[in-house]
Amino acid sequence: MKSPVQEPSSGAAEPLIWPLGIDRSLGVPVNTQLRGQLEYGIACGDIPRGARLPSVRELSQELGVAHMTVAGVYKELLGLGLIVTSRGRGTFVATTPQPPPGPDLTRLTRLLSDTLARAEGEGYSLRQIGEAMNALIARGAQPPQQTGVSVLLVGLFADATRSYAANVQAALPTGDRVQAVTLDDLRSGRSHTDAQNANVVLALAHRLNETRSLLPGREIIPVGFIPSQRTRAALAALDPMIRLTIVATFEEFLPTFLSGVKRFAPHVLSIQATHLHAKDLQSVLDACDVATYATGSERVRTLIPNKPALEYRHVVDPRDIGGLVLPAVEAQRAFQKTTPHKPKKELS
Repeated sequence: MKSPVQEPSSGAAEPLIWPLGIDRSLGVPVNTQLRGQLEYGIACGDIPRGARLPSVRELSQELGVAHMTVAGVYKELLGLGLIVTSRGRGTFVATTPQPPPGPDLTRLTRLLSDTLARAEGEGYSLRQIGEAMNALIARGAQPPQQTGVSVLLVGLFADATRSYAANVQAALPTGDRVQAVTLDDLRSGRSHTDAQNANVVLALAHRLNETRSLLPGREIIPVGFIPSQRTRAALAALDPMIRLTIVATFEEFLPTFLSGVKRFAPHVLSIQATHLHAKDLQSVLDACDVATYATGSERVRTLIPNKPALEYRHVVDPRDIGGLVLPAVEAQRAFQKTTPHKPKKELS
């Protein structure tokens, strides 16, 4: 079953078909399935930022679920900051904040004008002011001791977050540095200094509000993610005759996880889906030939030590790296060039 989502556009929006559906054979509550599909779809960019979502009535009728179920899911997503409502217009996926602007040249002009007026008021001639300004500019033009831009990426699981940080690091100039920390690190206070010293802070799009609550006052850029090329290739290479089991870390993402595996391995006919906390996890794994597990479910490897198990790993969406991260980093670099250098503690 497919449910239409409206793409954002300057004119009449064209319907984007997003495969929202309820799989009652999974044993996952209907509201949990719906919330997980919307959350994951938004985080991965399958549901574009700014897109118009169906109304509660439209979606409940399309999926054949209770009106209150859809309303409750939308309320949860509103609380997460993933969607917004506009009276008379509808419900939309939250748009991404604009990249931070560079230095405000208008403000700089006002500052210099004020300084010039004060200097003239104290009797200095324009020639004297010009000579002093040129000397200051020449002194400031000396090569600054730049330490590069420090970027902090806040994730959920340590190993995956380090991998995401490496994705971003590969796109940055030499000298810039990306540090990976988890939400647990921030909760425990272990990465407080890292967070304070970072010039740019990134967070997983669907964990943005949680990250903001742990870093009050910091500007945080949300980034999405997509399945890695290695993941897609591994799934495409599976033998079509195997018995494949997929293991989701979070129950709510199970329907979307299953859909993703089927998209990249449509030739595999025998697929059984479960989640990490299912009571029958071991027996389901015992019956399979190969397992695919979501990030955070690495325990699967220890449960079937003699069977192949591959992780469904993601990477930071390259569109967000190019459209959000790099502009923010360059804006920070420009700001550093116009600001007196202050040594920062190294990220550990």
